[in-house]
Amino acid sequence: MRIRPQGRETARVEKGVFNDGLLAFLSEACTPFHAAQALAERLRAQGYRDVTDSDDWNLDAAAGVLFRLGGSLIALRPGSEPLEQGGLRMVGAHTDSPCLMVKPQPEVEGSAYQQLGIQVYGGALLNPWFDRDLSIAGRVSFAAGDGSVATALVDFRDPVAVVPSLAIHLDREANRKRSVNAQTQMAPLLGLAGEGKAGLRERLAERLRDDGVAVDEVLDFELCLYDTQPPSHVGIE
Repeated sequence: MRIRPQGRETARVEKGVFNDGLLAFLSEACTPFHAAQALAERLRAQGYRDVTDSDDWNLDAAAGVLFRLGGSLIALRPGSEPLEQGGLRMVGAHTDSPCLMVKPQPEVEGSAYQQLGIQVYGGALLNPWFDRDLSIAGRVSFAAGDGSVATALVDFRDPVAVVPSLAIHLDREANRKRSVNAQTQMAPLLGLAGEGKAGLRERLAERLRDDGVAVDEVLDFELCLYDTQPPSHVGIE
């Protein structure tokens, strides 16, 4: 019987807790806007408070503040020592990543199907997007009741789209020399086309019903497609 040192077992448990927390964060951070929101929630749980550019931030060493602007987030906490003695610690990270973004005028109909026009953001690998259960998430801008422009996050969560591969007998070179045209081959399928089918703006208004948003009040959106398969530990052990 071999007994592991207590320190190693403790480290293993701590690593497992950290990894579980990372997977939970990745599951929430399906767009840059949702990533900033998930980080803000975690900072608030640690005592940070929200501020705006017009607030008196009243910084002290006891608590931190966080400032959000769209998909960006800035969090800071002053130290207890003078800057000359304590120094400055800074860390930065991206909230965005290569993805398929929905075009401003997205509705496409072809071969009796509803599809979405997309544009590739960043240096994305296109082949892995085929045959995945995809959902849609992002930020929607809408006209508020007081005449201002407000924003809200949306996440369909459910698999609502797919970019299907051609059957192999229609694409014999798929395993040899496959090249992908993002504009003609990557438009996701949403369902069957037909009169009376709701468009994307109608679907977004449905998601914002609790905010009292009507279809004609949806002004703009920044939406991404993402894989609904949740992040997970991979490996036999």
